[in-house]
Amino acid sequence: MAYWFAAAAAVLVLELFAGTVYLMVVSAALFGAGLVQGLGGSISASVLTAAVLSAVGIWLANGWLRRRRAEAETAADDLDIGQTVQILRRLHGDMYEVAYRGTHWQAQAQNQAAAAEPQTAVIAGKNGNILLIHLH
Repeated sequence: MAYWFAAAAAVLVLELFAGTVYLMVVSAALFGAGLVQGLGGSISASVLTAAVLSAVGIWLANGWLRRRRAEAETAADDLDIGQTVQILRRLHGDMYEVAYRGTHWQAQAQNQAAAAEPQTAVIAGKNGNILLIHLH
C-alpha cells in the first residue's frame, strides 16, 4: 500500500517540474490505487483501478485542454480586438452605440469610464454582435 502512495508523490513532484495536467491525473490514479489496496483489495484490483482512473482522467483532461485552446485561438484570430472605436452615445446602463468600420454597433462597457463622457474605447472582445469595450 505504501508504495502506491510513494509512487503518487513521486509523480506529483515530477508534475511540478514538467507543468502538465496529465501527470497530476496519473498521480491521483496512483493514490486511488493505494486506497483500494488499503481497503483490502488485491494487487490486481489496485492495478486495474490505477489504469481505469488514469484513462478516464487523461480523457477528461484532454477534452478540457482542447476547449481552452480553441477559445484562446478564437480570441487570438480576431483582428478587431485592440482596435479603437468612437463612442456616439450612451444607450442605457453600460451599453453604448459606437462607430466602427463605417457602421454603428452596439457595445457593452467592461469598465467604468475615467471621464464623464468618454469619446473613444478599445475593443476587448465580442459577445455575438455586441462589441465588448474598455472605456478610456
